[in-house]
Amino acid sequence: MLTIKEYVNSCKNILEPYIEKYLADLIGKRFSPDHNRSNYDREIAGLYGVFKEAGKGGKCIRGSLVKLGYEIALGRTAGDEILPACAAFEILQTAILAHDDVIDKSTLRRGKDSVWRAVMRRMEGAEDIDFNRCHYGISQAICLGDIGISLANRLIVESSFDADRKIKAMKTFLDIQLNTIDGEMLDVLMSDDKDYSDEGGILQIANLKTAWYTVVGPLQLGAVLGGASPELLDSMRRFGIFLGTAFQIRDDILSINATEAETGKSNISDIAEGKVTLLAHYAMKKASPAQLEMLRRIYGSGTVSESDRLAVCDIFENTGAFIEAEKKAAECLSEASGMVSALTQNAGHASLLRQLIDMLAQRRS
Repeated sequence: MLTIKEYVNSCKNILEPYIEKYLADLIGKRFSPDHNRSNYDREIAGLYGVFKEAGKGGKCIRGSLVKLGYEIALGRTAGDEILPACAAFEILQTAILAHDDVIDKSTLRRGKDSVWRAVMRRMEGAEDIDFNRCHYGISQAICLGDIGISLANRLIVESSFDADRKIKAMKTFLDIQLNTIDGEMLDVLMSDDKDYSDEGGILQIANLKTAWYTVVGPLQLGAVLGGASPELLDSMRRFGIFLGTAFQIRDDILSINATEAETGKSNISDIAEGKVTLLAHYAMKKASPAQLEMLRRIYGSGTVSESDRLAVCDIFENTGAFIEAEKKAAECLSEASGMVSALTQNAGHASLLRQLIDMLAQRRS
């Protein structure tokens, strides 16, 4: 019986070369000498290459969950027919992250330059690239994210499933995208308002922005292609919302309390942005006047030093915010664990889902 790490690694070993070839073939076809459209084709092809490189280095958890959802619904091991849908989700994630890093002004993703910064480095080659003077890189990163979303949808349409399954899958996939964008918009809105008091709104962000595109969406997309019943899809939705919410809470903790080497992304951007999280909610609720004054000075200031990050972490620690957030995550994980039997009676699949819960509970990256 495979462990979840073996299952995900096995999927990754298949998906990464599949996506690499798909994107390389696409670039070669669109920008071949036979289809020369302008003198700028080489530069645009190079920008496509930036997107291709940005997709490397991920864990392939979402693509793996597409496959697992398909196998749960199908009742047997998947063949290569599910690979386009798995790849579609991984490409969608790269696209979403390209946009997210613009919104968050993040310079680092998966241990390397975020897309907007990688575009600028192609132009300047400079070590210190200021977000505020990077309109070109930001504009191209938005375009590349849009291209990624288009390609993800195209992969579903071009898959070998029958038309009825593909139509249902596309409806599911588009719902996932809309929910994710709704969650991002709510995140931007609440962060701009600096509204840290609305716990329900914060949990709604985790539901829409993270749970749908991290757990619910991948499982449901695979399951729809496997012919899942409405009851199974609803069970996946409820399971995924709890697990995805726990994932987001853990991500918020790691985003400020882990090193960049561990997570592969900035550990100050959430503080600089003033990100609305349960951590910030709990801390501001329990902070002393002096702690609250310091949080208001640092959190969302736009420019944050390492000493500022440590000061915020210290306040989160002393107010019990870390403990409260971990407690909420544990509650969500417990709820998800209790729902596994509603998703599958297959011992192997159930084991993978339970190990997935444990893996997300213990994640450090």
